[in-house]
Amino acid sequence: MKKIIIFLFMVTDLFSVLFAVQEDKNFLSGCNFYENAEYEKALEMFKSLEKDYPTANLYYNIANSYYRLGKIGYALLYYEKAKKLSPFDEDIGFNIKIISGMIKEDENEKGLLANIDMGAARLLFSLSIFFFAGIISIKFLSSRKILFWPFVVSSLAVILFLSLYFLKYRGQCETIAVVIKNDAEIRSGPNDNFKVSFTLPEGKKVNVLSKSGDWTEIGVKSMGLRGWLETKNIEII
Repeated sequence: MKKIIIFLFMVTDLFSVLFAVQEDKNFLSGCNFYENAEYEKALEMFKSLEKDYPTANLYYNIANSYYRLGKIGYALLYYEKAKKLSPFDEDIGFNIKIISGMIKEDENEKGLLANIDMGAARLLFSLSIFFFAGIISIKFLSSRKILFWPFVVSSLAVILFLSLYFLKYRGQCETIAVVIKNDAEIRSGPNDNFKVSFTLPEGKKVNVLSKSGDWTEIGVKSMGLRGWLETKNIEII
């Protein structure tokens, strides 16, 4: 029995190595195609790895390929996917800003706050609580008076990072999608019989509000608008 278990582990390790080799081979092939300006072939190689090896680097290269092919909606979609996995990557952030500038997208969050994810916000809040508890403990564990300014600073830190945490939590609960069709028609109801209220450019980020059949209700915070479009015209990040 022991020999069988050892054999199974050896087989598992062998398959892992083979899959890793295949992943590396396809990725390098994609990079070679990209360097030779064969962007469709590069995209095919990168996309073949998406299901089994979803990494920030892979998403970044998929986005680059889409961008070179002129599909800025899909490019932004995959840059955003890459940002979820690597929120502090400067290249990813820079390319998102480039596309956002092309479609005049107003980002709700800018600067440092845009790069802080849910995990980082939770960590900052936890550290602020720890610091605040340490200051309070001085009052009860020693005869020294509690220091005024450390108490004020720690209290403000708790309030600030608690607010940041709830802000990120609310953002995480939202479903964000990217428009992948240029001049996508947004209608007042969930079928073609309703009039077109406005159009959105390819690459525009929207909030998914509800669904009805093949149609999705979306909201555009930066424009204060909402409406319906065919689900096939958006992709969820």
